[in-house]
Amino acid sequence: MSLIVLIGAQAVGKMTVGRELEKQLDGKLLYNHQTIDLFADFLGYTPTTFQLSDSLRKMIFKAFVANLKTNPIKHVIFTVMIDFSSTDDLAFLSDIASIFSDAGESVYFIELVADIAKRRERNRHPERLVAKPSKRDLAFSMQDLEDSVVKYQLESQAHQLAEYFPDVQTLKINNTELSPEMIVKQLLQVFPRLKC
Repeated sequence: MSLIVLIGAQAVGKMTVGRELEKQLDGKLLYNHQTIDLFADFLGYTPTTFQLSDSLRKMIFKAFVANLKTNPIKHVIFTVMIDFSSTDDLAFLSDIASIFSDAGESVYFIELVADIAKRRERNRHPERLVAKPSKRDLAFSMQDLEDSVVKYQLESQAHQLAEYFPDVQTLKINNTELSPEMIVKQLLQVFPRLKC
């Protein structure tokens, strides 16, 4: 049983890689907008929405580790965007990792990075727009993508993940030119225990 967290900026390919992982592992994908949009539909994209979303995610993870013998799956695959300069974002990662590690379960942080031109292209992908209603306003989502490059540190510095989270297995992959299948193949080569 494990938590696999796919970390990366908007439109880097987290959901697509997560869906490919679902095909190859006994796991289920929870992509970040599933919980965010649940609350945003009622409250807008406010601090309250993000707090409620984080609380719901933690509740799901806690329930998962509390029911390991009866869960229908072995792995939770979760996607999230992290500002590596934010103590709150890093604390969130620490909190969700602890839920699993405190129960003796494995945690993997897989960071995906891609160049901005590729992310602009992926931001318009039909599957993304179907799954994430807030991205359908392309003018807004494209501007948000551009603004976030300046406002946030959306890529970890060298060894930052491993240093901040020494008990978590980490991997950083540049997927600018890689297919989801190639990324998952690479991931499973590095972490073969995930297939067990």
